[in-house]
Amino acid sequence: MFAAAAAIIPLILHLMQKRRTVRMPFSTLRFLKAAQKRSSNRIRMENFLLWLLRTLLMIAIAAAFAVPVIRTVNLGRLMGQAHRDVVIIMDVSYSMGYETGQRRVWESTRQTALAILRGLQKGDRASVILAGDRPTTLIEKPSADLAMVQTLIESLAPRPESSHLDEALPEALNALKESGNREREIYVLTDGQALPWAGFDSTNRADHTVAGPWDPARVDKDIAFFALLAGSRSPENCRPVDVTLSPSLLMTNTLATLNARIARTGPASDLAVTLFIDNAEVGRRTPLLDANGIQTVAFPLPPLTPGIHAARVTTPADGLAVDDAFHLLIRIREQLPTLCVGDEQDTLFLMTALTAGQQGKAGGVATLNADALKETSLRDYSSIFLVNALPLAGQTMLDLEQYVKNGGTLTLFPGDNATPAAYRDWSILPAKPDSVTEVPQGGRVRPLRLLLTQDPLFSGFALPPGATPTLAIRRALHWPNLETNSVMVIEAGSDLPFLASRYFGKGRVLLCAVSADRRWSTLPMTSFFLPMLHQIVQFGAGLAKEPLYVWTTPTMILSDSLPDLTENDQILMPDGRLLTVRPVRQGSDILMEAEGVEEPGIYTLSRNGDPASPVLAVNIERKESALEPIEGSALGALTGLPGFRVALDGEDLQQQINEYRRGRPLTETLFWLALLLAIAEGWLANRICRNRSTLVATVKVQESGRIRSPASP
Repeated sequence: MFAAAAAIIPLILHLMQKRRTVRMPFSTLRFLKAAQKRSSNRIRMENFLLWLLRTLLMIAIAAAFAVPVIRTVNLGRLMGQAHRDVVIIMDVSYSMGYETGQRRVWESTRQTALAILRGLQKGDRASVILAGDRPTTLIEKPSADLAMVQTLIESLAPRPESSHLDEALPEALNALKESGNREREIYVLTDGQALPWAGFDSTNRADHTVAGPWDPARVDKDIAFFALLAGSRSPENCRPVDVTLSPSLLMTNTLATLNARIARTGPASDLAVTLFIDNAEVGRRTPLLDANGIQTVAFPLPPLTPGIHAARVTTPADGLAVDDAFHLLIRIREQLPTLCVGDEQDTLFLMTALTAGQQGKAGGVATLNADALKETSLRDYSSIFLVNALPLAGQTMLDLEQYVKNGGTLTLFPGDNATPAAYRDWSILPAKPDSVTEVPQGGRVRPLRLLLTQDPLFSGFALPPGATPTLAIRRALHWPNLETNSVMVIEAGSDLPFLASRYFGKGRVLLCAVSADRRWSTLPMTSFFLPMLHQIVQFGAGLAKEPLYVWTTPTMILSDSLPDLTENDQILMPDGRLLTVRPVRQGSDILMEAEGVEEPGIYTLSRNGDPASPVLAVNIERKESALEPIEGSALGALTGLPGFRVALDGEDLQQQINEYRRGRPLTETLFWLALLLAIAEGWLANRICRNRSTLVATVKVQESGRIRSPASP
């Protein structure tokens, strides 16, 4: 800036100019003095403007070479440097694993976070928040131990989950509450995907965080916000998002179809979709997917042997490899395990119906009396029929209630042994019978009427051609009211209940008003009896079936899908590691809980040295796979922060940080100003030279010799 002293040069040059005096003899000086006064005023003004332009030109050139900068905020701190509190929000969703060419989004983002830390000075502090399904604050308050913060960042990796930045930003503000007079900066490092920002546009956001939902009105204007959108601006990703089986219950030699929904991010394209069963390719389709569209692809299943088969639907490899395969387990049943509880005489008609025909032949129907029920593992059966089996011991009743709660189907047929009092202590029945009604002779013939035609219990139900569901009822249970979550499925006539239903937990309880033999009605002799029982058995098997797949999760209760799992059993993850399983108490029950079910693939069970068998198919939820990008220019309006600084790569972000912390360089601006001043100076000097006239030219000499001003009359 010492060079700015050159600004005095134009002043010295102007002062050194000598006035040239022209001497002329005149008879009078009155008009000459008036002309001289006007000319001198104009010359002084022109010289002043010329001097001012030349002085400003010298100052601008000197200032440009001095490379000045100006802070964009906190102008009051130009003369000193304040300590900083920095919060780095890192998107740890699995879409951060996207790769394009030799560049991996996650690695570039992590290096940017480390560069931010390296730019901090002694006394500055930093905190790290992970944006996932729920925000995770690694360091609750900014720490001055920057080496420790760097170590934490280096150890991070993407997680099998989505991210919600609208929940992470309030946590960042909460971390800066006690920063005092320090300068505060928040950095959001993500892949540019639109999904993490979607919560800012919702008017019904749930408050999932300690700091509360995002509210731009409570944001301190002195906090600087930066965002790095490190992902591809035109990502492409194709993935299976869901699979279903039709029918849902598969028996041996059943014709079935697997339907896979395939979604795409990017332009329209055709691609190969492949189905593997037991690691063998069994089908391939090449659908044409629309841009950012979704389509269902059907695969007919080949004949499969009874048991559990590991399957997967795959799409070609792309930038996001973690969602290219969708895993599932296909269970083929040879039998529908059914248990009939009651005396041989009471269960005769029911057993005959269940074992009739080809379907019954494969039914796997077992029978035992009520006393032996307490020593039987109920988990082996998908349907249980109690036929005139009441009353039961208290522990047996609790076991049956737990069986229904876990997904079993329990059907009760009354009989002469079971009085209304025997039903009173049950907590899962759709109704509590209070008496046994004797039907008058004239009203015994009753047509059966299905009240809930859409009930899944009778899905696909059909009577033989020409059959009329009519029976004669001599005796029936009577119940005044239905329990909570209970419905009447079938009525006999218009006033007599016949079949009531109640969902309990994952299972269902059915209560019939008549017995399963001929003592109360002619039900066993009707064409309705056999298909009704088979329908209940199939419904029970479908209701209690294990899921095709589960989503990744930090913890999972395995007792629902693996009820006989013990502490001695070993479950292997897809990479061969041992899954951590431990017993936990829930109320009065001891359940088996798994930790870290976060790797997609097939999990296998090893028991007593037997060959490992597949037990779980785990997939990542596909919501995060939609990679449609967001425009950086939209973040200000979306978040309510007009000053949100957005960068598309680490270098751009570092430049913006430097401009914010050290100021914006003005060198280029000053050189442009100097150029404009030089142009203005040259134009003014040229104009003065062309337009300046002598004193003689400003007066008139008449023929008589008199001198007068041109302006005088």
